[in-house]
Amino acid sequence: MKNDILYSFRRCPYAIRARWALLICEIKVEIREIDLKNKPLDFLNNSKTKTVPILIKKNSQVIEESLEIILWALSESKKENIKLIYFPENKKEAILKIINENDNEFKYHLDRFKYSTRYKNSDEEFHFTNAIKFIKRWNKLLAKNKYFFGDSPTIADWSIWPFVRQFRLACESQKRTNYFESSIEKWLDSFEKSREFQCLMYKYELWEPSSRKIFFPFD
Repeated sequence: MKNDILYSFRRCPYAIRARWALLICEIKVEIREIDLKNKPLDFLNNSKTKTVPILIKKNSQVIEESLEIILWALSESKKENIKLIYFPENKKEAILKIINENDNEFKYHLDRFKYSTRYKNSDEEFHFTNAIKFIKRWNKLLAKNKYFFGDSPTIADWSIWPFVRQFRLACESQKRTNYFESSIEKWLDSFEKSREFQCLMYKYELWEPSSRKIFFPFD
């Protein structure tokens, strides 16, 4: 295998944060955009979890967790001191704690708010109220600094903003108002209005075994 391969789905927040890390770390991969309702056999054969993103390294080793892909991108990047900048040693514990909070608590309520019809006996309002608690907590952090842990982003910001974006989209679709305070709104806007966002959210054609190779980030 000549290239590292990323199986991705454009709108998935886990895949978004993996692509964001690859983009910032300047790691070029072959990207394979898939349909989650019609997953290709090659993807299924390589993935134990059957979810995106997965990264297949040149040596055929498979990385199945988006956070692991982020850490791999940091270790592979040729950019100077990038790991010290985005995952500083003295903030590692706090960074991993807030990512875990997002992935295991906020995401739980976000899913049951956004997709309430998919979950039996799900109380949409209950999960919205609990999701808002995290939004307010994070807003307090961002009222003190531009990013969660200071004036520069860390992998905590990389890992969480796609889910906050998903929350905003869910609120907009349900015509809810006053779901954000100014600090967290500015923080999210700093990602969505960045020059990198257009590249990040480029709409690739669905991958098939006969498809030509397409790379991310594209030239």
